[in-house]
Amino acid sequence: MAQARDHFSERVNRAAYGNEVTYVTRGRKRERVAAIVPIELVEAYEAMIDLEDGRIAHQRLEEIRSGDAEVVSAEEVARELGL
Repeated sequence: MAQARDHFSERVNRAAYGNEVTYVTRGRKRERVAAIVPIELVEAYEAMIDLEDGRIAHQRLEEIRSGDAEVVSAEEVARELGL
């Protein structure tokens, strides 16, 4: 983490202009805990997640329409959870 901190602007520029990923590590085992990545990578990841969420929602809606899924109101869920 110290190197990433000391060279942060350089690493950000490498991500932005050089399409480079910098992993931030910590501890003696140098475990990866974060990354400085090009924004295009993050945007592609978010788009992929949105597509997957849409696919799951569509699948669940089809299960409800076909009667293969139980429908429970938000009020009932809140009541069961004691909210």
